[in-house]
Amino acid sequence: MAGLGGLAGSTTIGLLWATEPKALPAGTQLAFAAMILIGVTWAGFAGWALVRRPLFAMDRVITGWLAAIFSTLTTVGTVAIPVTRTSTAGVLAAGSLGLILIVVSSTMLIRARAYRAALLARKRELEGHQP
Repeated sequence: MAGLGGLAGSTTIGLLWATEPKALPAGTQLAFAAMILIGVTWAGFAGWALVRRPLFAMDRVITGWLAAIFSTLTTVGTVAIPVTRTSTAGVLAAGSLGLILIVVSSTMLIRARAYRAALLARKRELEGHQP
């Protein structure tokens, strides 16, 4: 789902950007480029994971890292806008939402790493009992 969402989002933003009648401000171009890059990354990872089948525990760790990194970058970007406009309410709103995204994505990453560690421990245990 993240792959389809990333592909749909990056395509929509790319088309919107391409059909603008005049040049967008530099900040908007930077934001659009970042959102397109994030979407294409999710779509590329999803395509790679589907071709590689089956899904492995490391795939969960990679998606956890992607989610944590992109959540942090998105939060920094969305907080920067109200900071430049000296909007305390905007900073609080963007920061609060961003903090929620970072906590959720970090929790996903921690759980994925723990799951992978448990599987690796089980693998070592089973390899140790081989005749």
